[in-house]
Amino acid sequence: MRDQSDSNIDLKTQELIRRIKNEQPAPTEEPIPLPLTFFEPIKQKYLRDDRIKRMMNEEKSFPIEQSYINLALVETKEQQEIEKKLKYEHNQILGTFEEIYGAKTSVDVEDIFGKCKDQIKKVLMLGRAGIGKSTFCQYVTYRWAKGEIWSQYELVILIRLRSLTDSRYPRGKKYLPIDLVEKQYFQWDDGSNEVRQYFKEQCNKGRVLWILDGYDEFVQNIPEQLEDVFDHICQTQHHILTSRPYVIALHYDIKMEITGFIDENITKYIEQFFDQIKTESTDAFSNGQKLQEFLKSNPNIWGIAHIPVNLELICSLWGNADWTETKTMGMTALYDSIILWLCRRYLARENPNLIKKQSRDQVYAECQQELSFLERLAFSAMESNSIIIPTTLLQKIKNHDDCSKVDFLQILNIGILKSYDDKAIGNAIHIENQYYFIHLSFQEHFAARHLLKVLKSSNNESAIRYISCHKYN
Repeated sequence: MRDQSDSNIDLKTQELIRRIKNEQPAPTEEPIPLPLTFFEPIKQKYLRDDRIKRMMNEEKSFPIEQSYINLALVETKEQQEIEKKLKYEHNQILGTFEEIYGAKTSVDVEDIFGKCKDQIKKVLMLGRAGIGKSTFCQYVTYRWAKGEIWSQYELVILIRLRSLTDSRYPRGKKYLPIDLVEKQYFQWDDGSNEVRQYFKEQCNKGRVLWILDGYDEFVQNIPEQLEDVFDHICQTQHHILTSRPYVIALHYDIKMEITGFIDENITKYIEQFFDQIKTESTDAFSNGQKLQEFLKSNPNIWGIAHIPVNLELICSLWGNADWTETKTMGMTALYDSIILWLCRRYLARENPNLIKKQSRDQVYAECQQELSFLERLAFSAMESNSIIIPTTLLQKIKNHDDCSKVDFLQILNIGILKSYDDKAIGNAIHIENQYYFIHLSFQEHFAARHLLKVLKSSNNESAIRYISCHKYN
């Protein structure tokens, strides 16, 4: 009996061994490749950012492929030669926009590195205020993420330089390029060593392109702790640096300029703008046609309409103001008109019927405190070279005698200031957020209004000092 029992045990043991041998091993989870964990979220962010919000009404937006309408990129050397010929014809410049900025040797976006002869590709992209520099950055990162341009780069990193502030990057630490990426695109401040090493390798191989947007908003107030990392990127990495033309002291062999809309773009932009509001206005189509006729019959206004941000303002104003007698309009008049329109919209929230009957002077009187706050804030921010306005400056303006009674929440409702990082504005902590003007040109306009007021006052020493220090800026 015992032999039979042992025999059974042996058989069962052999059967068990056979089953184990034939059994399929449990699948092991393969690690996710590093490019997917690190690069893919950045690419997906660019793909989601596929619409351009209207500056004056962020509830309205356009697909980026429609909104970015062939902004011409012209080699600076040729443009300077053309501008030199018109040096003594200043009054005609606005009327001969196509002569200056026409697509004579325009460069397609995908070909902007074609002229770069050095191993490290560096392009300085210049553009006047409101011309579309940030839109350019959004557009090219979107197209790269779709796989349409610059496939030679494993990663394209867009850094808005105005976000490189002391509050986001505290002193006392030596920052590396990877720190900028993690802070801008991820929640963590200290990624894994494996990720950081992989990113460094890609940078060393030339597989990373940096787009550094807004040098003019950064150069006057670069945090000391970020100077080294910024210089490192500019000297050793493929990059595009955008800026207004007048603040650049850096040497770049390749300089291009985003020059704004050509005539055809203006026509198409107006058609798209009014087509989007046709459900709100039965006259949208005819208003668009009337605006085009008006612009073409007024060379001065037609000239400033080649700047994209100006054309948006003009389209927003059209139908909300009587321009039938307007034959000339400069930048000051345009911005005054849009501010009046914003004030009317702001007051209409409280009393929509009354506001229609109020004159320009009455509207300004109603909004005097709010406008004074914005003017003083803009000027103080310009004095301190601040684009992102810190809470300390907001509180300082709020404590000023002229502004102490202003409800800051109402200031925000006018629509001139935006909360940085789009943080929710709570009733108790809204002044503790950081803010910026919806466009740098608005900050400059409000600062100029304040400066003019101070110059006309008896206590004008500070204004004279400011002008003396900044007369060449």
